[in-house]
Amino acid sequence: MKVTVRTIDVHLEVPFQISRAVRTEKRLVLIELEEDGQIARGEASPDPYFGDTPESLERDIRSAIELIPEDCTDLGLLRARLGERFPHGGAAACAIDIVCHDRAAMAAGVPLRTFLGLAPAEAPPTSFTIGIAEPAVMAGRAAAAAAKGFGILKVKLGHGDEVETLRLIRERFTGTIRVDPNAAWTAAEAPGRIASIAPFGIEFVEQPVDPKDLAGLREVRERSDLPIVADEAAVRASDIDALADACDGINVKLQKCGGIAEARVMIEKAHRLGLKVMLGCRAAETSVGIAAAAHLAPAVEWADLDGNLLIVDDPFIAVPVERGRFVFSDRPGLGAMLRS
Repeated sequence: MKVTVRTIDVHLEVPFQISRAVRTEKRLVLIELEEDGQIARGEASPDPYFGDTPESLERDIRSAIELIPEDCTDLGLLRARLGERFPHGGAAACAIDIVCHDRAAMAAGVPLRTFLGLAPAEAPPTSFTIGIAEPAVMAGRAAAAAAKGFGILKVKLGHGDEVETLRLIRERFTGTIRVDPNAAWTAAEAPGRIASIAPFGIEFVEQPVDPKDLAGLREVRERSDLPIVADEAAVRASDIDALADACDGINVKLQKCGGIAEARVMIEKAHRLGLKVMLGCRAAETSVGIAAAAHLAPAVEWADLDGNLLIVDDPFIAVPVERGRFVFSDRPGLGAMLRS
C-alpha cells in the first residue's frame, strides 16, 4: 500500500460570494492510495468557517494515514479510529474516509453506490448555485444555468436587494429555487425577509440564522410559510436531536461531518426523526469529493452537489452531470479518472 498526500489549486469560473466571504480560488488536499494496481482517492476541501486551512488539513491527513486498516473491508474499524482522532468530523477525516470507501468498492469490483447498497435507485437532480453579485448578474447566471438544463437553483442571499434579485431571476428562470442566506439574518428579521421572497416560489430557506441560535431557528420555522433547512447547525449526527423541532430538513456535507460513514448515520437519524435530507458540498471540490456524495445521493431527497461544476480546472472525471442529473458509470469505486 502506497499513500500519497498532495495539494492542488483550483479556480472558480466566476467569483463566488456568500454572505460572509468571497472566493476566486481554493487549495484542496488530495490523498491517493495505490494498491494492487489501483489508485483510490479522497479529498479535503478547507472551510475557514470551521477553522480549516490547507496546511492544517494536509498535516492532519498525513498524521491519520496510520488509521487506515490493512483489511480494506474493515470500514467499521476505520470509523471507530476516525471518530477517536477526529471527534468533530471535518475535512481531514472526510478525505481518509472517502479514500477507504473508494478502495473497498474497487477491491469488490463494484461502483460505490452498489457497494453502499443504493444501486439502482435514482439520485435526485443537483441544484446549481448562484453566488451573490449584482441582481442583473445573478439573473444572467441563472439564465445560463437554465440553458445548460439545470431545473433547480440555489441562490445565495444576505447582501443587497433580495426581492429585486429574485424578481429578476424569476423573469429568466422558471424552475425550482432554493435560497441560502448562510446565517446572515437575525431571528427577528428572518420571518419578514422570508415573507417578502415567498411570492417567488421558493422551495425552502437554508440556514437563515446563526447556527448557535437554535431557539431563534425554532421561532423562524414557526413563523415561516416556507420550509427551513439547517446547514451549519447540522455538523454531526449528535446535532440532529436538537434540530428535530427547529427545522424541516438538514444539509449533510461529507466535508463537514467527516465522510460517508458519518453521513449515512446522519441520513438515517434525520429520516427517523421526520426530517428531509440534502447532500451538499463546498464551493470548490473536484470530482473526487463530489462523486463520493453523488454515490450516496440515492439515499436522500435533495442534492446540492455542484462544487466541481463551479471550477474551471477539475483534474478528474468521475460522475458527470447532464441537464442536472448525475450520470453514473460502471467503473468500480468512485469511478474517478484523471482528465486527459
